[in-house]
Amino acid sequence: MRRIWAEPTLEVHGFVGGYVGPGIKSAVPARAEAKLSCRMVPRMRGARTLALVEAFVKQRIPDVRVVAESTLEPYRGIAAGPLADAIRDAYEFGFGTRPAFTREGASIGAVPTMSEILQRPILFLGLSLPEHGYHAPNECYDWTQASGGMAAFARYIERT
Repeated sequence: MRRIWAEPTLEVHGFVGGYVGPGIKSAVPARAEAKLSCRMVPRMRGARTLALVEAFVKQRIPDVRVVAESTLEPYRGIAAGPLADAIRDAYEFGFGTRPAFTREGASIGAVPTMSEILQRPILFLGLSLPEHGYHAPNECYDWTQASGGMAAFARYIERT
């Protein structure tokens, strides 16, 4: 759970290089490309993380060119205090059980910006379950979860 909830990741989303048509080819490609991303966690900084990844790769492949499309700072949600208590109450109202707070979603890039601009904390009332395949090609969301979520959101708004 610690790896899922609290540790950073380096993710490889794809490789491109060489011959991509049908059949087998043994030629070594003149260039290749890799698409990577990192899940940031609290206390990490985008610019420093990018510099560390670039240094690691360049140490092994000196002529590599790293193109950073963007960096996002992590956000650490609130798990204590009156707003967190209102979330706990809302979940209990909507689903009949108290929630367990986890540390997922630290790399949702708009959240730190929203919090900074609005000068307010941002809280999440996550409703997806593992079997919903969140962000997967077969992502789904069942009506039972949606109806409990609507009740939970209404209760949260009522309390705050």
